[in-house]
Amino acid sequence: MSLMTKVLAITLFCYSSFCLSADGTAQQKLSLQDCIRIALEKHQSLNVSAANIAMAEAMYQQAMSAYWPQIAAQVNASRADQDRTFTMEGSFSLPPQMTNALSGGDPIIGAGLAQPIPINMDIKILDRDLVQSSLNLTYPIFTGLKREALVAQAEKGIQIAEQGQRKTTLDIIRDVKKYYYGAQFAIQMESLADDTLERFKALEDLTERLYQHGSLKVKKTDYLRTKTTTAVTRTMLSEAKYAREMAHEALGNAMGQEWSDSYVLVEADEATPISEGLQQLVETAQSFNPDIQQLKLAVEISEDQITEARSGYYPMIGFQAAVHDIQTPFKGGLTNAANRDGWTIGVGMQWNLFDGFQTTGKVNQAKAQQRKLESQQVLLDQAIALQVKQQFLSIRSANNQTKDSKEAVGFASENRKLHVRAYQDELVETKDVIESQIVETFAQSTHFRARYALEMGLLSLEYLIGQNVQPQ
Repeated sequence: MSLMTKVLAITLFCYSSFCLSADGTAQQKLSLQDCIRIALEKHQSLNVSAANIAMAEAMYQQAMSAYWPQIAAQVNASRADQDRTFTMEGSFSLPPQMTNALSGGDPIIGAGLAQPIPINMDIKILDRDLVQSSLNLTYPIFTGLKREALVAQAEKGIQIAEQGQRKTTLDIIRDVKKYYYGAQFAIQMESLADDTLERFKALEDLTERLYQHGSLKVKKTDYLRTKTTTAVTRTMLSEAKYAREMAHEALGNAMGQEWSDSYVLVEADEATPISEGLQQLVETAQSFNPDIQQLKLAVEISEDQITEARSGYYPMIGFQAAVHDIQTPFKGGLTNAANRDGWTIGVGMQWNLFDGFQTTGKVNQAKAQQRKLESQQVLLDQAIALQVKQQFLSIRSANNQTKDSKEAVGFASENRKLHVRAYQDELVETKDVIESQIVETFAQSTHFRARYALEMGLLSLEYLIGQNVQPQ
């Protein structure tokens, strides 16, 4: 009985490892590819990734705007409390030539004209009502490579968002495969529990007949032992059914299905071990893993950020042009006919000759950020390589266990059949028959666990390297 207890404990642990939530109505037959297709059609996280790409593309458009001229129209209408005037105060003197000409040679008049002439008057320059309109054009000619650096960062931002979408897709596929294989495992364990229960029922009936016909070897304790074993197996079957329902609900949730949807799964083919070597798998992961690719792009962006920071050392040169028009009832002052409309065109430059070492600080910060990202990239490469190796070894071990356990199932099945025939002839004891039944169940459950472990290892490896490792 101790062996049976261990088997039951192990089997129940296997059931509980993937129980999550379940129910449904409309029956569908779904293969693994069907489940993945449905998930990719319905999962909301893909909409989030698509929005991230759209935002990155919008930021790229913003960066590209620096290559286009900026044209702005401006209209201002104003009314002041009073007219704008210019006050002249002081005095002025006439030139000697004008004094002599005006005096006509009279010294008295000339002396009077030579005196300073006082001025005290207000001159209207702008009317209180004024409408000003203008059309301005600016275009950056040289930005110290800042414009190019911003565009390059925006381009890589789109690529990072696309890698994020790839990662989301891989997450969805991994979850679907995990719950799909979990559901398959639950189905297998339920079928195993059902088969085991039928065998124990048959053994119980056989024991009862032998006991009632006065067998010398089969006692009441043997009869009770078989009934107890059957009852325990029946509870195992109930637990297995619950685990299968919960595993199906978990799969439906991963696919984005409604809680009321119901479906059945097509039996999956046995997983095949990978043929690639460890070195090839590590290289593939470094080329396709989305986390690695995103970090590589971040390192490239840091180089563009250094270029952007260095642009502070260079002058900013731009082209400017404008046309203007002024509407006002007043025809003089600053709004005379010559000033009422016109245009300007020119080239401007701004060069920060000294900014208190602000640009130097920005460059040093960008360089430090680049060193940080480069170190993180090395750590991530090593971590991914280690995880790939771990999964590679796990797959190899699970594959060996699958082969060995399959062989063990054959031996255990033959052993159980021999014990049952011998028991009918009262050549073996009841506990030996029960033990042979349990050993077969244990061998089959071990085989199913090994297959499940192989499938989990393969899907984990696929997720790490960022692409499928099994033939479709």
